[in-house]
Amino acid sequence: MKNFKYVLIMLIALSVSVSSCNDDDDDMVNPIVGSWSLSEADGDFEVSIRATFVENGSGTLTATVTLFGESASETDSFTWSTKGDQLTMTMDGETEVSTYSISGDTLTITDDEGFVTQLKRD
Repeated sequence: MKNFKYVLIMLIALSVSVSSCNDDDDDMVNPIVGSWSLSEADGDFEVSIRATFVENGSGTLTATVTLFGESASETDSFTWSTKGDQLTMTMDGETEVSTYSISGDTLTITDDEGFVTQLKRD
């Protein structure tokens, strides 16, 4: 149960830090648009996260936690925008601004507390 609480806290922190983006130039598609995922496992414990950024500034975040073979998933909607290297995401009425960068197929997001999350393009 202790591990499950840790996972839930980690997922909440990640979901708040995964901010989204919007490009000022209507002719260019923001490079963050698309689906990005992260999956980590340690023994009988696995966390998978998939963030999908839609061109219209909306998105979904799906988190799946598997512990001892039992899985639980949750999907939340968010809105997003970008300005420079700042990624702003609003989910469940809470807004978080993070720093982000994209290098190849890797999206790196750093929240205001310095927590770094790296997701791979699907």
